[in-house]
Amino acid sequence: MTRLAFLAGLALATSVAAQPDAGVGKPVIAVLYFDVDDKLGDLTMFRKGLAEMLITDLVSAGGIDVVERARIEDAMKELKLQSTKNFDQKTAVQVGGMVGAHYQVAGTILRPSKNTLLLESKIYRLLDMKVVVTARAKITSDDIFEGEQQLVAKLVAGLADTAKLALAVPAKKPVKLKLDTAAKYGESLEARDAKDPAKAKTLLDQVVKEQPDFILARLDLAALAK
Repeated sequence: MTRLAFLAGLALATSVAAQPDAGVGKPVIAVLYFDVDDKLGDLTMFRKGLAEMLITDLVSAGGIDVVERARIEDAMKELKLQSTKNFDQKTAVQVGGMVGAHYQVAGTILRPSKNTLLLESKIYRLLDMKVVVTARAKITSDDIFEGEQQLVAKLVAGLADTAKLALAVPAKKPVKLKLDTAAKYGESLEARDAKDPAKAKTLLDQVVKEQPDFILARLDLAALAK
């Protein structure tokens, strides 16, 4: 069982909005890495962690299929793209098409001040590359989850409206996650993508020590132990 399948099962067990027959004909949505200024090193690493968090929360909305981040990474490698580079529109369409997506989440991470990040996001319909949802959220460096979930709630509500879907807004996380820890988690994903499990494990050990209730990191660590 993949991690997304596990998380989807967990979401179905706790959500009343998922429909029993939603497994047929569900739209497929892909989450691209958000654009970021390469000079902001912590944000460059954070973008992978952010993508994983968004994917996980979108899975829990039910009623849609969400492309696993690993498949996005594979598509990027096939197109010979570096994971630290930003996406132009043509490349974004190529990646979305390669993973069979109907909709695509893209966005930008900005840093208006030292302790504040601004997430600006859009959902594109790949059939015509029309923007069907726009959303933004502010997050502070000492609580990534708060703003990330605000963004997800807006994306889910917008997609439900435009695609006429019954989607559930993910339950609010009762914990906080600091930017430094989230960036370190992103580094662990980068290490896994580079086929360096030893480095990934070292980073994940540090993440779990800093944030014992960070479920994604604990699942990744357990996967590496197999």
